[in-house]
Amino acid sequence: MNREVPVGYSAREIALERIHAQALRFPDLDIAPFDPRTSVGHADIDPRDVALARAIEHAVVRRYLTLIACVKPHLQKNWPMLEKPIQAALLGGAAQILFLDRVPAAAAVDASVEWTKRRLRPGAGGLVNAVLRKVAASVAERLPIGDPAIADHTRRDIVPLADGSALRLSIEAFNVDAAACLAEKTSHARELILHWVGAFGFKETTRIAMHDLVDAPMIVTPFDAADPRFAGRASAHSDPAFGVWTGSHSELTETMASMPDLRVQDPTSCATVANLAGMLPKAPKVIVDLCAGRGTKTRQLATMFPNATIYATDPDDTRFAALARLRERHPGIKPLSPQSLFREAAGRADLLLLDVPCSNSGVLARRPEARYRFSKARTQSVVELQQRISDPATGLVAPGGAIIYATCSIERGENETQSKRLASRFGLSLVVDCSIMPDGMPGEPPSRYRDGGYHALLVKT
Repeated sequence: MNREVPVGYSAREIALERIHAQALRFPDLDIAPFDPRTSVGHADIDPRDVALARAIEHAVVRRYLTLIACVKPHLQKNWPMLEKPIQAALLGGAAQILFLDRVPAAAAVDASVEWTKRRLRPGAGGLVNAVLRKVAASVAERLPIGDPAIADHTRRDIVPLADGSALRLSIEAFNVDAAACLAEKTSHARELILHWVGAFGFKETTRIAMHDLVDAPMIVTPFDAADPRFAGRASAHSDPAFGVWTGSHSELTETMASMPDLRVQDPTSCATVANLAGMLPKAPKVIVDLCAGRGTKTRQLATMFPNATIYATDPDDTRFAALARLRERHPGIKPLSPQSLFREAAGRADLLLLDVPCSNSGVLARRPEARYRFSKARTQSVVELQQRISDPATGLVAPGGAIIYATCSIERGENETQSKRLASRFGLSLVVDCSIMPDGMPGEPPSRYRDGGYHALLVKT
C-alpha cells in the first residue's frame, strides 16, 4: 500500500485503500496476499471482515474492465479524468454491488462514500454516492444458468458471472464493437482479445475468455477417493489421480504433512513431465530444473526418478528458499544458485526442464492480473527472455540427453515457434509438440477445470 492506513478503518475501507493502489498501477495489477489485521496494526478485526476485504479486492482485480464499463454510463466525465481515489471508490463499490451477493448495496455505497470523504474531500462523496446508486439501480435481474440470453455474447446488457449465471442490466453498458464488448464483459485487454481472434477465431476466443471468468479450483495429485485422508476434503477430478480440494488451507497443510508426495498441481502442469517421461531416450541420472519456482515439478521429478540427482534453481530468493526446504524430504534434490548450477552440471544433464517465464495466457483464470498486461511489445520482451534462458541452457545437456520445454501460455510465438527454433539452431530432434487449451466453463463443475499450457520434448542426438 502506498500510504499508512489509519487505525479505525474498517476492513471494507482497507480494501478501498488497496484498490486505490491498484488504480495507480493499472494495468500492472498485483494480487499479493494481504492480511487487513496487520494493515491496521492490530488483530481484533473480525475474520468475516478480513474475508470481505480480500473478496472486494479480488473481485476488482478479476473484473476491472467490466466494472469500468458498468460505471461509465453514469459518469459525466471520462473515466481517465477522474481522480484515482474516486476511481477506487467506484470500483470497490460497484464490485460489491455486482459481484458480492451477500453485501447489501446500501452498505457498499455508504462505505465507499465515507471512505472518499476521508481519503479525498467531503464533496467527492456526493459524486460517488450518485454514481453507485445508479449502478445499483441498473441491475434489472439475475439470469439463471442456462438462460439463452447468457449465450448471446454480443448482447450489451448482460454481465456474465463466474458460476454460469448473469446479471441483466437496464442499460446497454458494453461497447457496440463485438471484440471490445467481449473484452469488457470478460475483463480482458482489448488487444489480447483481438490477438486471440486472429490466432483462434472469434468463437474459440469467446470460449477462452469465458473460461477465464471461472474461479479456478485447487487441484491436488495423487488423489485416491478411497483414502480416508481425503474424506470430506476433496472430490474426484475428471482426470484420474487428481482431486478438487474443498477443505480448508489448514486441512491441506495437515494432509500434505501426512502425504509427502501430495502436490497442488493442475493436470496440464502435471502432463509436462508425466506425459513425456516414458519417451525419454534413457532413464535420467542427472536432471536440471532451471526455472524451478517453488519446486512443484521438481518434486514431481523426484518422485518419478528417485535415483536421479536433481539440480534445481530459481533467481527469486523466496522461491529458492522453498526449493532448499525440499531437501528435507527429497535428498536427491540439490538447490544451487544459477551460477553454481552452470558450473556443476555443464554437459551432464540427461534431462533439462525448461519451464520458462511466459505471458500466463493459459492460466488467466488463476492469474487474472495478467489479463491487462498484454501488448505486442511485452510479448516480444517475453519471447526474448525465453531465448536468453533457453539458448545457453542447451549447453547443460549431455549427448543423448533431452530437453522438456514448457510454458503456461497458449501463444504460438512463446511455444511452437520457440521449440522449433531451439531444434533448428542447436541440432535437436523435436519429438513431442503439444499445446493444451484451457477448459472448464462458468456453470460447469470444478472437476472439468484444467489450465492451458504447452510442452515439447527435444532430444540431443
